[in-house]
This record gives sequence, C-alpha cells and structure tokens, in this order.
Amino acid sequence: MKVKLIIILLLMMLVGTACERTLEFDDPTQAAADDMAVNAIAVAGTPFKVYLNHVYLVNKIPPMQYYGSGSSIQMKDDGSFDYRSNEYYQRTAISDASIEITVNEQTKYQMSYDEDNFSYVCNYVPDEGDHVEVNIIAGEQEVHAETDVPSKPKIEIISHEVIPENPYSQMGNLTSYSDTIMQLTCRISDIGGEQYYRLRVRSERTSYDRTSNGDYVYYTMQDVFFSDDELFVDKRLSSNFGGWQAYFSNVFDNTFMKGKTYSFTLDSPKAGNHSFTSYNPFSGELSKDGEIIPSRVMVELQAISPELYKYLKSMQLYRISPNDGYAEPVQIYSNVQNGWGIFGALSYDRHFVEFGE
Repeated sequence: MKVKLIIILLLMMLVGTACERTLEFDDPTQAAADDMAVNAIAVAGTPFKVYLNHVYLVNKIPPMQYYGSGSSIQMKDDGSFDYRSNEYYQRTAISDASIEITVNEQTKYQMSYDEDNFSYVCNYVPDEGDHVEVNIIAGEQEVHAETDVPSKPKIEIISHEVIPENPYSQMGNLTSYSDTIMQLTCRISDIGGEQYYRLRVRSERTSYDRTSNGDYVYYTMQDVFFSDDELFVDKRLSSNFGGWQAYFSNVFDNTFMKGKTYSFTLDSPKAGNHSFTSYNPFSGELSKDGEIIPSRVMVELQAISPELYKYLKSMQLYRISPNDGYAEPVQIYSNVQNGWGIFGALSYDRHFVEFGE
C-alpha cells in the first residue's frame, strides 16, 4: 500500500511542477497581411484585363449577393457569367492600385481601372508563347505573378450524330436539357512535352419571347457533357456537382497522348427552353438584340498553363468538399506572391456543330 501511495504522490508532484505553455493566437480583428486577390487569365488573341479585389477574414466579410447551388447548375464555365455578381465587385474591388505588366521581359504596359467592369485594362493582347508578368502596388502591399501563354491546341470533330433520346435527363440535377443529345467523336493532336487541357462542350441556342415591352432574345445553354472515356476520370471527385457526374473532370493532362493523337466520344444534351438567359450580369436587364444562334454544340479545347491547371483542379475538389468543420480543408492553389488568387493563361481551338433543324 505504501508503494502505491508513494507513486501517486510522485505523479501529483510531476503534474504540479509541469511547465506551462501559452498558445498564441492572432487577434481575429487584425487585418490579414495578404489582403488582395488577383484574378486574371491571359487568353491568346483577347484583350488582357486584371481583376483586383479585397479579401476578408471569415468574420469580416461584408454582406453581398450569393449564388447558391441552383445558380451553379446554370452558371458554370462561361468567363462572362461564372458565379459573378455586380454586388461582389462593387463591394470588394480595389480601384486605386498601380498595375504594370511586362511581356517577354521587355515590353511594359500600364493598366488603368475600368469603372464599368470593375477591372484593370490596357491595349495588350496576349499571343502564344508570351511570358507575362504582373506587378501590382496597392498602398504598402506589392503583389507579383507570372505565367506563359500556351501554344494553340488542336481538336477535330471526326463525326457527330443527333440521337432523339436523352439518358442523362435525370442525372445530377441536370436542368437545362431536352429529349435529344448530340454524340460527337473528337480527336486531339498533342504536341508532346507537359501539356494541360480543359475541354468545354456547350449546347446553345437562342429563343424569343414577345412581351408588352417588345421582343426579347434569350440565350439558352447547357455546359454539362458526358463521356465514359478514361481521359475524363478523376478519382478524387467522389460526388457530383451541378449536373457533372462524380469522378468526372473536363480538366486533364496529356498522360494518354504524349505527342500523339487521341480520340474519344462524348454526349452533349441539347439545350432546352428552360435554362440560363442572356441578361447583362451587371444591370440585370435582358438583351433585346443579340446574335441569332441556331441549335448547336460548341466544342472548345483549351491549352492551359500549369498554374491554371492546378487552380481548376483544386476548385473542382473544393466545390464538392463537405461543409464539415472537422474535415481537412481543401487548399485552393494560388501562384500570386504576397497575395491570393490566380494568374494563368490559355489558348483555344473552337468548333461549332449544328443540330440541323
């Protein structure tokens, strides 16, 4: 009994004399050191622009318009409408920064702020092979990012067939569809080396509506496509999102085609009557005049820079991650030094195939 008592007393003495360590936490009211987000894509042949916005601590985010899962189904891949709202840019845009871009380490451009589109613009149009650096000064913070514009990829439409049935109409919350699909066989010609791609397949059309205020032209589109080809398999994407199947990604590398050609088949559901319409994202107004688009499928292969590839992959993983405080967080890839966001580049090869109505 004495031995047990002595052991207990020794343990109590060790506990009582243990060193105390104070854990230090950042003051949640303190502003983040890197409080700028840069978002820019250098697209070959398209005027260059940069979006620069404030980022906030979780408990300091200002109230703003939010697009939920319903909007994510209809607002997916178009650079003009992806999850954008006038409210977000109005409340977070940084309008007084100094932005200079350097192309191929020699030509410099000074960017100016465009109040109508909440972005910085200049007269530079990216070209294939350009090395582009962005240097930003806003207050006391300096931000830097750089990327290389890829060479234009090549995709061919080998064949297509209109099929009067749609086996995907009830899959993955797909909303903008009809009872018809287009099945396409495509072929990618890879140039070798390390190449990264994103494939956009959009079924689109215009429709009309006559109201007391005049005739309106509606733009209808469906971005989700389907394929069983191993090219699109990503085993990390374990659940569906906005109509996209689980384990499916339209962002991939050239593992299966190093310096060769690669053929695959895909299905694109025809855009129906009830889907996204062509309103101005900043004014909220419908467009009265617009391009008349027949029922067709756009096939666009994008060659994307390595950092854009990593960013898109991380975003696809993030958007299906569970809303669980105990789950390991998904880190969004960023190549912006002393800030957040992404600066990537792409070039593309685009084709259209009509349904033939």
